This record gives sequence, structure tokens and C-alpha cells, in this order.
Amino acid sequence: MDKRESWKVRWKITIGMEVMTSVLAVPLAVLFIIAAGAYDFGKALALIICAGVSLFTSFVVPTVRFLYLGRVFRSLETERWTKLNAAGKSRIKEKLLNFPLYNTGFYVVQWSYGIFSAWNYMHYFFRPTFLESMPFAFLPAIIYPILGVSHFFMTESILSQVLESDQLIGIQVHETNVRKVPIFARIFATIVAISLMPVIIFGYLLFEETAGWVKLGNITVPLLLTGFFMLVTVAVASYLLAASIRKNSGNMVDIFAGMSNGDLISELPMISTDELGRSGKALNEFVKRLRVIVKSVIREADRLSESSKKLEENTKELSRKMQDQAAATEQMSAGVEEIAASITSTASRADGQAEIAKKATESLAELEGRIRQVHLALSETKADADRMKSETSKGTHALQGTTRAMAEIEESTTRMGSTVNVIHEITDRIGLLSLNAAIEAARAGEAGKGFAVVAQEISKLGEQTQENAKRIRSAIKDALSATKSGREVIESTQVVFEKIGHTVTTTLNRVSEVAELSDYQLSASAAVRSAFGDLTHSAEEIRNHTQEQAQTSGEFSKTIVAISETTELLNRVVEEIDSLAERLATQSTALKGDVAFFQT
Repeated sequence: MDKRESWKVRWKITIGMEVMTSVLAVPLAVLFIIAAGAYDFGKALALIICAGVSLFTSFVVPTVRFLYLGRVFRSLETERWTKLNAAGKSRIKEKLLNFPLYNTGFYVVQWSYGIFSAWNYMHYFFRPTFLESMPFAFLPAIIYPILGVSHFFMTESILSQVLESDQLIGIQVHETNVRKVPIFARIFATIVAISLMPVIIFGYLLFEETAGWVKLGNITVPLLLTGFFMLVTVAVASYLLAASIRKNSGNMVDIFAGMSNGDLISELPMISTDELGRSGKALNEFVKRLRVIVKSVIREADRLSESSKKLEENTKELSRKMQDQAAATEQMSAGVEEIAASITSTASRADGQAEIAKKATESLAELEGRIRQVHLALSETKADADRMKSETSKGTHALQGTTRAMAEIEESTTRMGSTVNVIHEITDRIGLLSLNAAIEAARAGEAGKGFAVVAQEISKLGEQTQENAKRIRSAIKDALSATKSGREVIESTQVVFEKIGHTVTTTLNRVSEVAELSDYQLSASAAVRSAFGDLTHSAEEIRNHTQEQAQTSGEFSKTIVAISETTELLNRVVEEIDSLAERLATQSTALKGDVAFFQT
């Protein structure tokens, strides 16, 4: 909305309501006062002047209303409107919807001021009596209802042009912020206002006639004019009520007519706060959802048409592939039978392998026991070799001591030989001495016979000693020879013992190496036995698995047969689907044509 349109709408509201006030309400009020107060020509003229002055001065209130509407309409200008958010736009629409009801305050202030100021201005011309002032008190009950109803419907009718604009038609409002004026309240208020006005006017005049305050025959002209303006006012109020209802119902008829022609783009504007105006929101929501549904149906119809074509193509391709699958299942069945035979053979071999692995495990356990026995024997041999080494070492040391003793014996024997030689020399000398003694005894004669016997005994003793010395020498020689031979034997024995010790040491080292190798062999045999155990377990698992595979292959073979049968069934189903796809393509084309009727 630009400034020109804003001025046009505001002047239309202001001029329309002020014309209604000036042309209908003010003349009706003046004529009622003249008739009810029995004014003469002069007082009637003074009342008309005072009413005109009051009316002129009360135009301050319409001016304020004019400026208020200008501030509201200023927000509808393009530059300001585009800067508002959704909440701000909603508030502007709420103000326009609530304005017809809030306008009541403007005309109540305007008329309250006008009635009081007109009565007050009359004092400048004459002082009205109680009878002449009483009609002023009944004017609010006569004018306010009918004028309020008329102003309400006129304001709502003029503002509907703004609310129907593209700028506001799609703006949503919060129902709690809009003052509800239902149709029942509108009709009831209009009927009450129309009924109250003649009742009060004619009731008041009849009361005055009955009380004798006035004579109706004297006020025929004002009374007739009052009735005329009253009828005009009632006709205007009734027309505005009918126009308001017709406006809403006409919009609904147009919307429904458009919907019957497939128009889902147009929206029903909310131009009033009654049920008809509020139903527009629900209808717009319904149309909006229907529009979304129709768009979705159109979109899905297009997709359905394309999908049905693809489905038809795919079903034909699927039918061909199902035939290929049937042939493939037959080949697969033959292959599965071969696999089953191979699995059965593998199962029998796995049984044999398990038995072989079991026997190998038992043999390996027996071998491990033998190796353990060898290991124990080697341990005992090593202990014996250690003892032999110790005894050999002790024998070597003993032989070394014996050798030293033999050397000492030989040395002593040699010394004994030297002693025997000395004895032999002594015996020789003793022989010589005995011989000399015998010679001397012989020379001595009888005196020397005892000495000769001693010399003879000494000679025999010398001979015996010499014989013993010879035997001792021979024994010593034999002892030396035996000692030398014994020393040589002992030396040879010592060499042999040393060789035996060296051999024992070498043997001990070899036995240690063999013991270590037997330890390694035990560990290796334990590992091999564990591996053979795993192999046996694996062989059993292989046997179990092959048995399961044999069962599975049998079941698989049955499954392939079932697949083959299912394939044949699916082939028939695909043929039916192909037929359905053709019908679906035809139906989707028809649906697309039907839905194209709606404009979204």
C-alpha cells in the first residue's frame, strides 16, 4: 500500500462515518429534541445552530482517528513492510481487524462531547427548562446503539479492501489477540439498536402526551421528519449488517466456486472477527493442506507413471533373468551334488586322518616315555661318571704317592746295596783276619789252638756273613729290579689312570651334552605331542565340519530344489506383475489427467 491508497481509505472511512453522523444521526437527534421539548421556531433554530457548532468542534476526534489510521497504514508501505518480521506483520493485521470495535471509543467520545456542548451552547441563546433539557439525557440510548452498529459495519466493510489485498491475505494472526464479535452478537446488537430507537422515541413522546406536557398535534412536522430519519437510519444499519454478512458469504462462495473449478491457489481473506471471518483461517489451512496433498498426488502421479513404465521394463527383464536363474539353479544343483560327494570323501579322509593323528600321538607319547627313560639313564650315567672321575682322580693321586714311595724304596734299597758291599768288604777282611789268625795260631802251636778255633769260627762266621751278604745283595738286586719294574708298572698305571680320567672327563662332557640334548628332545617331543594333540583336535573338528558340510550340502541341495520351484512360481508372478504394471501405467496416466484439473 502506497500513501495515495492510504489517504483514500482513511478519507473514505472518515467521510463515510461523518456523513452518517451529520446527515442521519445529528438531524434525527435535533428533531427528537425539538419534538420532545416542544421547541418553538426560535428555540429550534438556536438548537440547530448549537448542534452545528458542536458537530464542527467535535471533528477533533475524527482527526485523531484519521492520524491513528495513518500511522497503522504507514507500516503497510513497501519499504517499511519488507523490514517487518512475521510477528510485526501479524500485529498490523490484528490492529486492522480490531479497529472496527475500538472505533466505538472514538464516536462515544465525539457524541458525548457533542451532546453536552450543544446543551451548553443553548444557554447563550436561552436557558432551557427541565422539559426542554430532558431529551438530551435520552439521546445516548437512542443514538449510541444504532450509530455504533452502523460505524462498526461501515468501518469493517471499508477495511476489508485492505485485508483482501495480496499484502495481508496470507498473514496469519493469533486468535487470542483478535477481539471476537460473533454473528449472533452482531445480529442481536443490530436488532436491539433498531428496536430501541423507536421504542424510546415514541415511548417518550407518548409519555409526554399522556402526562400533558406536549400535544403531538403541535409537533406533526418534527415528528414526521423524526420518523423519516429514523427509518433511513434503520435501513442504513440493516443494509450495513446485510452487506457485512454478504461480503463474507460472497468470498466463501467465490472460494468454493474456484475450488469446484480446480482452483487451489486463491485464499479466503479474514475481513471480520465473526465466525465467517474466522472460518476463513480454517478454510485456508484446509485448502493449503489440500494444495500440498494435490501437489504431492501430482508429483506422485508423475513418479507413478514413470515408475510403472520402469516397472513394466523391469518385470520383463526380471522375467528373462528368472528364466536364466532357473537354468542356473539346475547347474547349481548338479554342482552341489558334486560338492556333496567331495565333502563325503573329505569326511572319510578326515576320519582316517584323525585315526592316524591319534596313533601318531600315542607313538609320540611312547617315544617321549623312552626319551624320558634315556634321560634318566643319562642322568645316572652322568652321576656314575662324576664318581668315576672322582675315584680316578683319587687313584691317580694314590699312584703318584706310590711312585714316590717306590722311588724312596729303590733309593733305600740302593743304599742297602752299598751297606751290603760294606758288609762284604768287612767279611772279606774278617776272612783275611781269620786266615791270618789261623796262620798265627798255627805258628803258635798248642798255645794258639784256642785262638785257632776262634779264628776258625770267625772265618766260618765271615763265610756265613759273606754268604748272607751275597744272598742279601741278590735279594737287594731282585728288590731293585722288582722295585724298578713296580715303579715302571705304577708309572704305566698312572698314565693309564690319567688317560682314564681324561676319557672319563670327555665321557662326562659327552654325557652332559647328550643330557642337554635329551632335555631339548623332551621339550621338542612335548611340543610335538601338543601339536599332534591340536592336529587330532583339528582333525576331529574337520571331521565334524565335513559331516556338517555334508548335511548342509544336502539341505542346500534341497534348498536349491525349492529355489528352482520358487523361481518357476516367481516367473508366473512376474508375468502377472507385468500385466498389472501395464494396467498401472494406464491408471497412472488417467490419474495424472484427473489431478491436472487442480491449479496449485
